[in-house]
Amino acid sequence: MTRGAASTSHGHAILGLLGDNRRVSQDVAELAAWVERTLDTGRIDLTRLPAEASTRQFFRVSTGVSTFVAMLSPPDTEDNPRFARLTDLFRKHGLRTPQVHAVDFDRGMLLLEDLGERDFAAAYAGGEIDVAVEAAVVDLVKLQTVVSDDIPPYTTTRFADELAIFTDWLLGRLVGIDVPPAYDGVADALIEATQSVPPRTVHRDYHCRNLIWRNDATVGIVDFQDALFGPACYDIASLLRDCYVEFDEARIATWRQHFFALADLHCAESTFNRAFDLTAIQRQLKAVGIFARLYLGRGRSSHLGDIAPVLGRVSRLARHYPETAEFADWIGVELLPRVVDRLEEDSCGR
Repeated sequence: MTRGAASTSHGHAILGLLGDNRRVSQDVAELAAWVERTLDTGRIDLTRLPAEASTRQFFRVSTGVSTFVAMLSPPDTEDNPRFARLTDLFRKHGLRTPQVHAVDFDRGMLLLEDLGERDFAAAYAGGEIDVAVEAAVVDLVKLQTVVSDDIPPYTTTRFADELAIFTDWLLGRLVGIDVPPAYDGVADALIEATQSVPPRTVHRDYHCRNLIWRNDATVGIVDFQDALFGPACYDIASLLRDCYVEFDEARIATWRQHFFALADLHCAESTFNRAFDLTAIQRQLKAVGIFARLYLGRGRSSHLGDIAPVLGRVSRLARHYPETAEFADWIGVELLPRVVDRLEEDSCGR
């Protein structure tokens, strides 16, 4: 057996999950046993896959002949039936979301199609930026045409709650400072911008780690279970102003214009461009708040290294708008140094 693999009584190997001398958790062992029974095979290999800010766990399943993805998704926190309905809905609209092969909703176990191992982050690193982004833009336009009762509205209250993650978890808990006067009016301006463009179906996490660049040059789409009906600029802002990669402004402008031409939104392009930037700021403030919450609330330091770069990009972008310019300066002068100091202190203690 491969070094670092842990075996269970069911005859499968759990690869890449645990270090030496650690036990496989009971829920993962039960998932592996369920997958074996479902596939009617005597042995599988299970390898943990990276997960974003979720309570779900993902594993690549190999039978030696085929591969699948097993999802362990707690039914008390995740709406797994909705996940299955949405992936079927998106597939019917020509999008490559994973086919569901089997489910046990009571235990939160799903066996899914394996869309591939190479996400957009890897494609970008390999130099396939323009072709991948072009394909993602085309698929995003297609996704925006989906309409369903399973996709509720993205309300202004939800946007406000998301910004509160930033003020609560990043400012209050991670850095330990009060909300500054420079933030007065910023939340209202950001939320107002989201309402200035037509609503469409929104994936809500349409970025390089949730898009798979497949061998046939098509896009696999995952992590879509929180889709809502909201601002048409949201997902293109997520794609082009990604928290995990930074594109130059000329490229962003070209891709944004291309999306706008395809999307047929019936609003002024200048209005769309402003909403695009301010929605990106809203999304990135929420994101750094979530990164802080992952660390402080769940002990996950995986996203700490992204906080300062994202705040830097927020500050540079926010300077271009009068509603956010003072806040942008405050981020650069006051917040970023404190964040860096706090993270350096914690890294020394880890």
